[in-house]
Amino acid sequence: MGVIDILILFATGLAAGFLSGFLGIGGGVIAVPVLVYFLSGTVEPDILFLTASTISLGVVFFASSNSAIKHIKSHNYYKKAVIPIALGSVLGPIPGSWLCAVISDRGRMFFFSAVLALLAVRIFFLDNEDEDGNPRKHPRFSVPVMFLAGLFMGTVSAMTGIGGGSILVPLLAVVLHFNIKKAVGLASIVMIFNAVSSLAGRYFIGAFDSIPVSLFFMDFLLISLGASFTAQLGANMNIRSGYKSFKKIAGAIYILVALQVFIKAL
Repeated sequence: MGVIDILILFATGLAAGFLSGFLGIGGGVIAVPVLVYFLSGTVEPDILFLTASTISLGVVFFASSNSAIKHIKSHNYYKKAVIPIALGSVLGPIPGSWLCAVISDRGRMFFFSAVLALLAVRIFFLDNEDEDGNPRKHPRFSVPVMFLAGLFMGTVSAMTGIGGGSILVPLLAVVLHFNIKKAVGLASIVMIFNAVSSLAGRYFIGAFDSIPVSLFFMDFLLISLGASFTAQLGANMNIRSGYKSFKKIAGAIYILVALQVFIKAL
């Protein structure tokens, strides 16, 4: 691995950490395509996306842990929503890992991009709060719905390795009327549990069998090192930004993510 490769992986971590803190995405949307590029020729093409997304889940765990610290200290989350959503997210990788074995990489990517695009468009029309953060629609803390949201997030995370936050945040904002910025803090916390569960699921379906140990740790450590510098910075910018401006930025980035994944699946 040359100096340029090291710098690219480190820069990937910088971007992944920032997105994790700012949008609760977890960083997988940046890490997965970069890892696909680096692993090309090292692993078989039919398991390339599976291998890249497995390494990415390790990055998601690290980046989410760092950003969650800032969100928790700033109380930028809904405490009563953590347990039901986390429980669903931990169980979600069970069907998600099974779907990895029966649905092609391309099919999983098309599904993810379609769902995210629909949610992203809906984000632009959210009217839950005014610019000062005063609620127009109060959040709903329905335990069954929160559990199902976490379950869906966990399933998608295990299927794609992208972390699930890019699905969970707009889902909570649209369906349960959560403050979108607090939904980001909540996603950062939940993804810690989800990443561990998803990695365990990948282990049981043999995803680690195709990954050289030295390559896994080198890619993981370089990206995670970069993420450690920017995860809390992104969380701080989330907390300080205005509701309307954040909503527009989030919606635009979610659409770009959906488009990126769709193009990769073509």
